[in-house]
Amino acid sequence: MNNRRQKITPYRIEVIANHIQDKQEEYKEVLMRIRKLISESEEEDVLYKEVKERLSRTYDQMKEYALFLQSIEAYLRKSAHQLKTK
Repeated sequence: MNNRRQKITPYRIEVIANHIQDKQEEYKEVLMRIRKLISESEEEDVLYKEVKERLSRTYDQMKEYALFLQSIEAYLRKSAHQLKTK
């Protein structure tokens, strides 16, 4: 067996889930900043509208990604719990 391979344990899974949770919180801060940028500006020129539209699409995509990360974190925590109870 390769010594570089590490055994998957509930602890290691929880460490990964905690890391994902930390990144998710950083991600939420970025989402809030983008949302603030979108809502604060009120200019009506064409360039601004295009930028606002792109920011809105980016925000929506980032929100979907955040939900994806949340589901991964939940799955990892559930897996760790199941391994502990075996």
